[in-house]
Amino acid sequence: MQHPSAPLTFFHRNLLLLSVIFLISLSLKAQPFAQSTMNQLAFRPHPTQSNLMIATDSLNNTWIKGTLQPKELNTNLTFQIQNPHILDYTLYVNRKGVFEPLLSNIDSKSNHIRSRFAQYQFDTSDPTYFINLKQTDTTNLPIIIEEQTQFAVSESFHLLRIGLYYGIAIMSIVFNLVFYFIFQDKRFLTYSLLQLCIFTSLFFEDGMFYYISNGQWVMDSLLTWNVPLTSLLACLFTVYFLDIKALFNSYKLIFVSLFIVTFFLSSIQSFLSLDILRHLINILSFIPPLFCLILAATQFKTNVYARFLLCTFGLIVLFGLGYTLYIYVNSNRFAWFNLDTFRLISNLELISITFAIIYKVRDLQEENNGYKDQINHYLLLLNKGNDTSSKTQNRLLSDTLEELKITHNLTARETEVLQCIWEGMSNQEIADKLFISLSTTKYHISNLYTKLEVKNRNQTLLFKRKK
Repeated sequence: MQHPSAPLTFFHRNLLLLSVIFLISLSLKAQPFAQSTMNQLAFRPHPTQSNLMIATDSLNNTWIKGTLQPKELNTNLTFQIQNPHILDYTLYVNRKGVFEPLLSNIDSKSNHIRSRFAQYQFDTSDPTYFINLKQTDTTNLPIIIEEQTQFAVSESFHLLRIGLYYGIAIMSIVFNLVFYFIFQDKRFLTYSLLQLCIFTSLFFEDGMFYYISNGQWVMDSLLTWNVPLTSLLACLFTVYFLDIKALFNSYKLIFVSLFIVTFFLSSIQSFLSLDILRHLINILSFIPPLFCLILAATQFKTNVYARFLLCTFGLIVLFGLGYTLYIYVNSNRFAWFNLDTFRLISNLELISITFAIIYKVRDLQEENNGYKDQINHYLLLLNKGNDTSSKTQNRLLSDTLEELKITHNLTARETEVLQCIWEGMSNQEIADKLFISLSTTKYHISNLYTKLEVKNRNQTLLFKRKK
């Protein structure tokens, strides 16, 4: 009986040993991050924020050590890093003597929180907290720690403020598209696409993609492609707006080469996600718009729209450059170029540029109408020159006008207006010749059409040809 039971005892003994090892491994894996582990990291002062400490562990993860204010202890707090490029991180706070990782976007009742950036809600009696980042670039680390109710109020006002910008931006984009379909002018199309790219960048920087997708859309590579695309549309808009296509063609090879290199780097950045590539793409993307502003400056004396573009479009490029430096350098010298200021400048720019395009298109249409009137006038002169006898023609026209005056009860002024129409004059030319206002001219023409029972100028010419 002892011999058969020996293998069974050996099996049970090994099974028990494996179970103990498995349970120990699970307990070690589930054990919260202990204070002793944190003490092993060599923290040093953060390079840009004096209230934070920074360290790197053996896995090359970046750790941030911060301290809560005394008034923030034992209070329901909201923690948030308001940077759309930093979403994959974990917050550790001390609970019952150990530092535990918190779940993001979950409130105290385990309900999901809709937020523009990853958000943590907690309360603790220990002033020290730790952040485990999955990246090494911590230059721009805008940490927000507020009491939960206060944070909710400030966030509501912030959403209202940025909502005003997005409302104006969408309205401007739609209006420019409508104007494009009406006037078929490329200025409206390129400007609406340019505004759409700027809108997309700001929408991402505000964390709105993360907000509307309930935390699902991280979209790390969005700006990698959107920034050079914005640069390309800015150049096209400058060329169309100032009508400098001939001047632009002299530098076309340079622009094309820059954009090919930039988009090639963007494709590489989409896979590698290197900080140096991101900085290089931003630098190359700012070169073409700056060069276009230099081309606009060469037209400063002769083109009023070039002066307008330098004042408005140049301002948005300047603030875009300042905001980029503010994001990646995080120096107090660029603090004024924050996102709120950039939105304000962008609003002013998009409204003013839209009106400028409308006035420019209107001027071009008036100029074209002037050319048409001149051509019609010259054609009439040629037709008159082909008449065998101008005196006879004038007498016949005079007789015809007199007959129409009697048969259709025309006034003397209406008869003069009819003669001017037969001579191919425009409304403004008739007003100038008869020394009356343009509105009065239109009033006489309307009465004339009614009495002759015609609808347009071509039908009034039929009376001339019948006689």
